[in-house]
Amino acid sequence: MVEAGAVTWYTVLPVGLDPEARERVRGSLAPLEAAVLAGADDWTEALELAAKGRYDGLLVAYPLGDAPMAGFLATLRRPACPCRRAAIVLVTETRHRAEAETYLGRGANRVITWAEAELRLPSILEDLFKAAPRVPAELSVRVKPVADDPAPSIACRTVNISTSGMLLELREGYRPGTVLVFEMLLPGVRLPIRGHARVVRRTSVRREPFPGVGVTFAGFDDNTQASLNSYLTRASA
Repeated sequence: MVEAGAVTWYTVLPVGLDPEARERVRGSLAPLEAAVLAGADDWTEALELAAKGRYDGLLVAYPLGDAPMAGFLATLRRPACPCRRAAIVLVTETRHRAEAETYLGRGANRVITWAEAELRLPSILEDLFKAAPRVPAELSVRVKPVADDPAPSIACRTVNISTSGMLLELREGYRPGTVLVFEMLLPGVRLPIRGHARVVRRTSVRREPFPGVGVTFAGFDDNTQASLNSYLTRASA
């Protein structure tokens, strides 16, 4: 992200897009104040550029020539890569969409088709740019739904976590909208983090190899949010 006066410019690196496609993307992202750069022609050039500078988003054509996509995305997400927290969107033809979606949660954040790119890309990237960065972490958590009748809490663990929510691995398939009471243990913190969270999605068997739910935090008890924020700052350093 580049700040110029009162204007914030997000930097987007196109990967594998031809000149005409880059111009269409540049036009569609103009309202977002996004600077669409010249881009990389292939995956090796993209990795070279990503190793030298930080980009807010990467727009990657799929399939990307002979790119080993799993390895390509894993390299971009390595801790040493300046782009490890960038929004990565795969753009593909409808016939390749299902295949591209297997990389969601494995480095890619979103998949869209070329037919919908100009219309949907601005809102997709805006949401991703504003999302709190997630930290991979396996933390012990106990959850139970808010209900009139008492229910035992269920032990589970986090897959990743941010200041705004967490992805939980658990077999109980809570429906989106369910409000949960949670208790979480952080390494080096004596008291557990307690609060409420709302289920926003269930994991997809096509892209995530575990059952679970994604939740957003709805509130914290006893000012424990400060302890979580401190942990996330240390973990992401």
